[in-house]
Parts: sequence; C-alpha cells; structure tokens
Amino acid sequence: MKTRIILSSAAFYLFTVFVLLTSTKIYSQTNESEKAPLNIKNRTGLKIVAQVNTDAVMPNGISRQVLAVHNLYEQYTKLGMKEGKDFEILIVFRADGVQFLLNDEAYNQKVKSAHADGNPSKNMIEELAKNRVKIYGCNVAIEKKGYKIEDIFPFTRRVVTGIGAVVDFEKAGYMLITP
Repeated sequence: MKTRIILSSAAFYLFTVFVLLTSTKIYSQTNESEKAPLNIKNRTGLKIVAQVNTDAVMPNGISRQVLAVHNLYEQYTKLGMKEGKDFEILIVFRADGVQFLLNDEAYNQKVKSAHADGNPSKNMIEELAKNRVKIYGCNVAIEKKGYKIEDIFPFTRRVVTGIGAVVDFEKAGYMLITP
C-alpha cells in the first residue's frame, strides 16, 4: 500500500512538472503581438450597413463612427476590392448621429460643440458618398432635433425611421455594424 502511494505521488509530481514545463514553453513561444496582423479574409459578396447613432467625436471633432466606416472602406480598397462589385456599404445616421449630416452652416448653428469651420466629418462623408457609399438619414431624428431638409447634405436619402431601415437592410442580407 505504501509503495502504491509513493508511486502515485511520484507520478503526480512528474505529471505536474511536465505540464508546467510544457505550458511555460508554449506560452513563451507564442507571443501573439509579435505576429503579423491578421488580414481580411472575406473579400467578395460583402454587404454592410453601418449605424451611426452617437455624437461621440475624436479630439478634432470627427465622428468616431464615421471615421471607423471610412477606415473600413479604405482597408477594402487598399486590398483591391471594388465598391459595388466586392462590397457594398450603407450608412444609416440615426439618433444623435444625424448631426453629422448637417452642412457647415447648420452644424455651426445647431451643434453645441461646433467647430468654427463647420462639420468636421463633412469631408469624410462626402468622400464616402462620392465613392458610392449610400447615405441614409433618420427622418424621425432629423425632425426631433429641429433640423430642416436644407440643413442636411443633399446626397442624404431620408428614411422614415433609422432603426426601421437598419432592420430592413439586415433582412435584405446586410451585416449590421455599429462601430
């Protein structure tokens, strides 16, 4: 009996030493941050609806969510992907996010933290629209915030309700992202 306990203790001790040594070795060899960045694998058939629904901004006043969508668009195009062929992006501006659809004059008048030069997100949104990214604005939010049709960018297609449009786009096969 005593021999069996000693052998069991010795086996347990050897097993524990083995586990500690191999796990330490694996851990020390696998430094994920030093590996090359993972690349985008899916490069065709992408249908994305991005929801811009907050007024969160970078220190320079650009919408954090608009910046994220712009970065995604740039990554796709740098990989040689073509808008309309390999991917499609729609942006639905709703709730507090509709303020980023205001032209410079309206932005200066109606947004509390307005910059002297107008809407800081304007150039990015115009660039996206110019590159066939479809821009939608929630009419409920536009009206509740007291914005007028002439206050928003002319390339904006109004939808009755932003959240309803998001649901419709998802049902039509678009993946929802809320950056």
